[in-house]
Amino acid sequence: MKTLIIDDLPKNHIVLKGLLQHCDEQIELAGSAYGIEEGIKLVKELEPDLLFLDIQFPGGRLGFELLEAFEEVPFQVIFVSGHDEYGVNAVRFGALDYLLKPIALDRLQEALQKARKQYLKQQTAQTQIQILLEAFHKMNSEKRPSRIGISTVDGIFFKEVKDIVRLEAKESYTNIVFTPGQKEILASINLGEYEEQFKPYPEFMRVHRSSMVNLRFVDVYVKSDGGYLKLRNGEAVDVSKRYRDELIARLSNM
Repeated sequence: MKTLIIDDLPKNHIVLKGLLQHCDEQIELAGSAYGIEEGIKLVKELEPDLLFLDIQFPGGRLGFELLEAFEEVPFQVIFVSGHDEYGVNAVRFGALDYLLKPIALDRLQEALQKARKQYLKQQTAQTQIQILLEAFHKMNSEKRPSRIGISTVDGIFFKEVKDIVRLEAKESYTNIVFTPGQKEILASINLGEYEEQFKPYPEFMRVHRSSMVNLRFVDVYVKSDGGYLKLRNGEAVDVSKRYRDELIARLSNM
């Protein structure tokens, strides 16, 4: 895969190049850029298969600007960030991969495996990029994204956030239940990541170590039998004692 690195700090290029050479011989490092305009020019010139793109650049600029320069994005993107900021959360909504600095070798290998799988299937990140940019602009104006990309072992599904009823931990995966008529989806990321992703949404709350719910679908909170929620779809979800007080307060304010 022909690969470009776009990051404003030369030392980050050196580190990432070293890691790539160590873990993947099939990566062709075709070029490097240190700014957004230089990156746009290099992408147009070299037509890469994969881009490692930093999120934050000097002067408050963001790597997302590079993506907005293209009507179509015919390459895979792995974002790199030094902070777990709201830009990263926008990346999560697009179900795109990101690496936090310092980059862990196992996470890099995992991200490359996913990118190669998409590349071999000739699937581009176009819809994911659209959702990412939509999410970022909404967050930037203090609004919440309405769509989410959900990564699975079979591919990426795009759904409306408002249609999510509950999320249930399944070891390192998450089973997501939607409104009636829509199939459940087993997502490839854990519940803890979704808890972080949905922090801007007051209606989403973790109520048990293995469960998150959309409080808009709660019919009643039952205090007996240890405490549980009855949902509009007829399901019951256990509530842990540690979440009880916050749950009651949030339900009262819905």
